[in-house]
Amino acid sequence: MAKTKTSATSTKKEVTNTTKKKTSSSTKPTNDMQRMVNLSIDDTFCIDDLDNRRLYINYEIDEMVIESIVYQIMRFNRQDLGKPIEDRLPIKLYINSPGGNVVDGYGLIDAIITSKTPVYTINQAMCASMGFLIFIAGQKRFTMPHAEFLMHDGSTMGWDSTAKMKDRMDFELNEVEAMTREYIIEHTKITEKLYKEKYRCEWYFLPKKAKELGVADCIIGEDCDIDEII
Repeated sequence: MAKTKTSATSTKKEVTNTTKKKTSSSTKPTNDMQRMVNLSIDDTFCIDDLDNRRLYINYEIDEMVIESIVYQIMRFNRQDLGKPIEDRLPIKLYINSPGGNVVDGYGLIDAIITSKTPVYTINQAMCASMGFLIFIAGQKRFTMPHAEFLMHDGSTMGWDSTAKMKDRMDFELNEVEAMTREYIIEHTKITEKLYKEKYRCEWYFLPKKAKELGVADCIIGEDCDIDEII
């Protein structure tokens, strides 16, 4: 009897330990899972942010901006339907992003520039590549005093054959690049001549240069008080 009891106890411990190991392994969150959890927490517990129309991008630009940020911009416009623009509470979009997907990024840009409810963009630390393009879409643009900006020609991806890759490259080099050039020139003081000079560069600059280039409107702490963006 004692042996049987000991054996059962030992087996029970082994099963328990195995279960713990499996649970630990299977519940380890991936980056995407963690981001979804963070989004859920934001939606559930940061009601004050949503009520006051504060949105955040603290990740690479991908389809998540369509599912979360674009959705909220559209929702706020639905809430404001029929209301005069001057009576609408602005949407404040805080950005700290190294860039990301061009298609998803332009989806967000389109939502910002077509939004009747004003969208203000705030560079919290870094607006690079597609993050830079999203930033300049804002109707009013704020930057922290030590934030950074990066404008460059971006990058592309290969496809499953050289012919398909060439088709995509031709499209990006001709259509997308021309669209991006026109967009930057239209939304900043960057001239076509300066754009072409910097096109092949990793062009980093700080807030004072951003103001000079018409990329940013206000440096927080210099041109406006922090209260304006909170």
